Amino acid sequence: MSLSDEERQRLAKLGHELEEDDPRLARTLSGKGFDVFGHSIGTGALLAIAGVLLLLVGLAGNSLALAMLGTIALVGGLVRSGSDWTRRHLRHRA
Repeated sequence: MSLSDEERQRLAKLGHELEEDDPRLARTLSGKGFDVFGHSIGTGALLAIAGVLLLLVGLAGNSLALAMLGTIALVGGLVRSGSDWTRRHLRHRA
């Protein structure tokens, strides 16, 4: 069952109010990132870190497949982090 435009607007308004009232709770509920020692680490950053580790393991073990997989994960993580950052900063400007 799809939502009507009015229902979507209400949900968007509630989401923005939640982000303004309690950004930490909103981030936790959205599933976008993890808190480590009070700092938020996004999923893109975690993917990039995993990519670097895979790349290094692949290079150290002369495994082309692991090195390629690590490179793909690294680039994917950087793209994800960049798009999250852009979306977050462009939304606050409007």
